[in-house]
Amino acid sequence: MKASKKCPHCGQWSGWNQNPTDRCEHCHKILDPVKVASQQAQEVRKQEEKERFSVNFIQVDPDDAWYTKFFKRIGLGFQLAFVSIISLILWLIAFLAG
Repeated sequence: MKASKKCPHCGQWSGWNQNPTDRCEHCHKILDPVKVASQQAQEVRKQEEKERFSVNFIQVDPDDAWYTKFFKRIGLGFQLAFVSIISLILWLIAFLAG
């Protein structure tokens, strides 16, 4: 059985499947705009958090010249060594803290 909800835009009652993206049968606007805005804000926050806590390593492209690949691989090696040392130090701190 389908529920119904009053449209906040036109004031008419429309069938509602309790999905935030359901639209009004009369004016075709979203029936629950607050929930949709909340979900979009949450997705943006998740994306920003994902970008904030990620490590971007140097990308070695197959189309690069041989000398560019060479220097990128050296830089990538330094990046990996640095991340490995920092990870080891953090692991030791966590391990010794108990």
